[in-house]
Amino acid sequence: MGVETAVLEADRVSLSFGGVRALSDVSFAVRRGEIFSIIGPNGAGKTSMVNCVSGRYRPTEGRILFEGRDVTPLRPNRRAALGIGRTFQNLALFGHMTVLDNILVGRHHLLRTGFLRGMAYWFGGAQREELAHRREIEEIVDFLKIQHVRKAIAGTLSCGLRKRVDLARAVADQHLRLPQLRDDLLRRVRHLPPHRHASHRLVLTWS
Repeated sequence: MGVETAVLEADRVSLSFGGVRALSDVSFAVRRGEIFSIIGPNGAGKTSMVNCVSGRYRPTEGRILFEGRDVTPLRPNRRAALGIGRTFQNLALFGHMTVLDNILVGRHHLLRTGFLRGMAYWFGGAQREELAHRREIEEIVDFLKIQHVRKAIAGTLSCGLRKRVDLARAVADQHLRLPQLRDDLLRRVRHLPPHRHASHRLVLTWS
């Protein structure tokens, strides 16, 4: 039986800002169905690494591979289209928009209706496409238990709820089998050891 290809892989990634070395020869691989955590003190380069994965930064050296494909030269929107989503340490929601509309933003790159057809909303297929995406979003809302705030303005929510909305938007970025994802996450999270004093980022990969 062959060796399973990593879903996400960093291959000797280094990142420099002028004379400052943020990352130096970092390598790791995340297997399918695995929960992978990058842990370290402030300034260790955790956010820089996540930015290299999402495409905000391009490594000075090394490669980022997603499902065996080198995505290092791809822009963030191209990576999102492949299924790489992220959330932010500092919440990046649109505070004046509803929870549902914030989550819908996570699917904008999946919309196929162009500008001209969008102008004819009722007749050009744009309405049908939006309704289909909203049905997908409602599944995510149910999965993350935020039904009670689905129509609330995001900026009025508590920090904990806004974090959940932020996660929902990242999940909406991809085509997911939600029941399988839910069961797999619950099973794995129950067995995670507590890290009370570690600053970390949690990277989740789905397929």
